[in-house]
Amino acid sequence: MYSSTWLAKDHQYVFKNYSLIKSDILSRCRDEKHVAVKVLTGFASRLAQEGLTPELDVLRKLSSSPHGAEPKEGHCLSLHDNFIHPGRTDTGPHLCLVTDVFGGDVEHLKRIYARNGFPLSLAKRILLHTLKGLETMHQQGIVHTDLKHDNILFDGGNADLGSADPLPVPSINEALDRTFVIADFGNAQFVGKPTFDEITAEALRAPETLLRGPWDEKVDIWTFGCLAFEFLCGRQLFKKRSYSEHLLDAVGGHLWRMQCFTDERFDSDQLKNSELGYTYFDSSCQLKSRPPQFSHTVSKILANFNILDSEQLSTTASFLHRCLRLDPRNRASAEELLDDPFWEGVHDGVGAEGA
Repeated sequence: MYSSTWLAKDHQYVFKNYSLIKSDILSRCRDEKHVAVKVLTGFASRLAQEGLTPELDVLRKLSSSPHGAEPKEGHCLSLHDNFIHPGRTDTGPHLCLVTDVFGGDVEHLKRIYARNGFPLSLAKRILLHTLKGLETMHQQGIVHTDLKHDNILFDGGNADLGSADPLPVPSINEALDRTFVIADFGNAQFVGKPTFDEITAEALRAPETLLRGPWDEKVDIWTFGCLAFEFLCGRQLFKKRSYSEHLLDAVGGHLWRMQCFTDERFDSDQLKNSELGYTYFDSSCQLKSRPPQFSHTVSKILANFNILDSEQLSTTASFLHRCLRLDPRNRASAEELLDDPFWEGVHDGVGAEGA
C-alpha cells in the first residue's frame, strides 16, 4: 500500500552515509552490484517528511548501532543509502531507501513448509534470529510494532541475483543455514515518542494496545510470543471474532481469550490507565458481560497439538508464558528471553540444528 521494492544495480557504487557503515561493510557494498530499493509512495513520503513515520531515522539509528550495520550480527535490515526521486505532479517526490537484497520472507516459507508448523529446528532458528533483532532494536529505543511473517526476511544464499528467474525457495536444510532479519520499519516508532497508536496486526496485538493504554517495546514481545506459537503449531493463537452469546464484541472477546489463555486477570492499575479499561471491565476488574472464566492455558493448547515431547512441552510453555503476560511490566525483555532454557541445543552458526 505504501511502497514497492525494486531489484537494482548500483553502477556507481555510491553510498553517501559512509559514517554510518563500518569499513568492512562498505568494502563489501562496493563489491556488490545488486541492491534493493524501497520506493515509498508519494503519500508515504509526505508522512515521512512530516515526521509521522520515522522509518528513515529508525534505519539510520539501527545502521549506526554496534551490530546494526551488519544484518548477520544485528538481525535487522541495515540502510546503505537514501535519496529522493522526483515524482509526477499529482504524487510528489518519493523517498527511496537502499538496502541489501534478501532471498525471501518467512511467509513464503510458511506457505510451502509450515501448514502444521515449521519443523522444530527451523522454527527455533527463525525465532532466535528474530529475537536477536528485537534485542538490537529495543537497545536503541526502537519498537517495530508490525512484526509478522512477511516482515522477517532471509538471505539469498548463493542464488544468482542477476537472473531473470525468481530466486529459488530454500529447502529445509538450506533454510537452517540462512540468516533471518527483521525488515519493514515503516510502522516503527521510538519508545516514548509514539506518533500513532493503531499498531500491530489484529491477531497479534498486545493487551495494552487493545485497551488503548500506554505501550512500549514490550508490545513486540507479546507479538513475538504469538508468532512463536504459530511457527510451532501452524495455527494462530488468537483470531478476531465476537462472542454474541456472551455479549462480547471482537475486542472484548480478544481480551476474554487472553485471560483464559494466560490464566491471568487484568489489574486495576492497567485498566484505569487505559482508555477502554472500564468500557469492558467493572470496578472489580471483571468483564462486565460476565462470560464464563476457564483456564485453557497455552500449555494445554500446545499439548493438544501433540508435536512436543514432555520436556519440550514444559520448556516451550514456560518460554511462551514469559512472552504472554497481560501486564507488560511482567513480560520478559528480549535480552532476558535470549537466556531462556528454550534455546538449549540451538546453534546460531551455519548448519544450525534445533533442539
